[in-house]
Amino acid sequence: MDVLKKVVAKPGWITSHVVVVLFVAFASCGVVFSQGQRTGGPTPSAPGAEVYFIDLKDGMTVPAKLKIYFGLRNMGVAPAGSERENSGHHHLLVDTELPPLDQPIPNDFNHLHFGAGQTEAIVTLSPGRHTLQLLLGDENHVPHNPPIMSKPIRVYVAKPRRRG
Repeated sequence: MDVLKKVVAKPGWITSHVVVVLFVAFASCGVVFSQGQRTGGPTPSAPGAEVYFIDLKDGMTVPAKLKIYFGLRNMGVAPAGSERENSGHHHLLVDTELPPLDQPIPNDFNHLHFGAGQTEAIVTLSPGRHTLQLLLGDENHVPHNPPIMSKPIRVYVAKPRRRG
């Protein structure tokens, strides 16, 4: 018992090493988890592939009924269900965070699917600020590995003016 009291009361080199090892282990877990969020599904993406908005920039004021053009470099567009190498289809994320990148992209009001291979869409946004982001999905709606996504952009829809 006296030995235990001495160890607890006066940390030695063993205790210090254990603390350092535990700290490194916990820090590594954080790195692994944050990197895991950037890992996509089983379908590889082409080197240098990128998806982007055409003619839509961060901070723009846009009409409520907005036509959005999707751009894609170094890969092709193919409908959902088409197993074609180096291809995928667009998903538009509206006012939401990225979904888990190793699972199918949800299909709801915040995750719009363009599984027919569309490269443009008309969306209606309510007045106010909105965040938009493109995410490419494979034939099963799962992001590629590494994921191909645009930077999120913020757009603003002005309130309609009353005539009178």
